[in-house]
Amino acid sequence: MWADALESKFDAKKQNPMALDRKDFDMLLGHVGACTDQPAALFAKELVAAYPEAKVVLVERDVDRWYESFSKTVVVGPDNPSVPFITRIDRTFMGPMMRVLDLATRYIFHVERPREKMWCVNDPKYFEEYRQNAKAAYLAHNEEVKRVTPPERLLIFKLDQGWGPLCEFLGKPVPEVEFPNINDAEAVKELISCYIAEGLRRGLVDVARKATPVSVLGLSVAAWYFWG
Repeated sequence: MWADALESKFDAKKQNPMALDRKDFDMLLGHVGACTDQPAALFAKELVAAYPEAKVVLVERDVDRWYESFSKTVVVGPDNPSVPFITRIDRTFMGPMMRVLDLATRYIFHVERPREKMWCVNDPKYFEEYRQNAKAAYLAHNEEVKRVTPPERLLIFKLDQGWGPLCEFLGKPVPEVEFPNINDAEAVKELISCYIAEGLRRGLVDVARKATPVSVLGLSVAAWYFWG
């Protein structure tokens, strides 16, 4: 549904676009009390309107430091040579995830992977443009959040500020523990590796259910080539 919502919001040619109101977002986010990162962050305007009681925390980072981390994690993950293969065979996990990522890069970073290469091989030009457009996209997103969020509902937060401003804004007591740093580049790399491994596992299981033993052997060899 996230992919459908992205196309509905950004694709001017989309017929019968979704309303994207609270009812729609409740289907996606109704089970959580907060959300962060893609794809939810791509719907700042719609989420601010859908949940007028919600508070918004915009984490502002130095754009160069953000880019250094982003280019080594979010960009490098899909650039892994195994990803197109896994995306092709795993239609329940990596397939939908990469569809959302491809739509995000198309509409937010203004980079579109050639259709004929989308599920086959990685295109170096695609990732080069992805990196080139990243800083401008990051800064534009921050300005969009500031523009659409009423000031009384918005906290512009810097990570080195610690618990104080965040807890005051949310009306919560300050925890008696050090402010965490658990989403650094290495942690994100590890998470991406887990996603890729899980996609491979699911894909091979699905193929094994449908294919002949010879096909399974061939795909296993291909997986070993890409992953091993």
